[in-house]
Amino acid sequence: MPMVSSMNQDRTAARQLYKLLLKRFGRQDWWPAESHFEMMAGAILVQHTAWRNVDTSLRGLKAAGLLSQGALAQVSEEELACIVRPSGFMKSKSRALKGLASWLVNRGYTEPDMMPSRDPDLREELLALPGIGNETADVIRLYAFGQKCFIWDAYALRMLRALDLASWRNYDQALRHQGEFIDLDDFTLTEMKEYHGLIVTAGKEAGQSGDWDFLTTQTSEASGR
Repeated sequence: MPMVSSMNQDRTAARQLYKLLLKRFGRQDWWPAESHFEMMAGAILVQHTAWRNVDTSLRGLKAAGLLSQGALAQVSEEELACIVRPSGFMKSKSRALKGLASWLVNRGYTEPDMMPSRDPDLREELLALPGIGNETADVIRLYAFGQKCFIWDAYALRMLRALDLASWRNYDQALRHQGEFIDLDDFTLTEMKEYHGLIVTAGKEAGQSGDWDFLTTQTSEASGR
């Protein structure tokens, strides 16, 4: 059952959905990482794999003293690939990690400088790096550099489709039309970080079957339908 009668009616659906997810799952305090660089490394490593595999790779990087851009930029791709093997796609991910680390070093970014950033070219610079697409770039912008953005990952697209809020097919299309669903100015940076974490948690509960009944039931009850 739709959460609102028409998505174009207003953009309060985004706030309603946020409150609903927060009530059901509680604060997620995302992204789980001890440093901004660890967060960014995790965002690359998690592509097409489960977080448990990422955790193994991150522990390997930490044990090798490579969880900093300076150290990782100097290690060989071959050595790095062996360490991140548990995350799969080890060659492409090691190349992406090296590219990111070198970019950070060349830009002179250090941990205290990584947030916030108002650099309007940040997204395009990240997208120009190997192995970084829309989702990874936006996750890094949001959690490492403090730029507000909505993460249009597969979970978000499936959830909005299940709630009859949108039927966008992919990240690019959702990004072009996101103003119809959400006004980023209506949310704080902390809320946007929470939003993504909540959506991932909800997506995992929905599972591969795509059963979002646990949300549609709550929205129906909340609207009195």
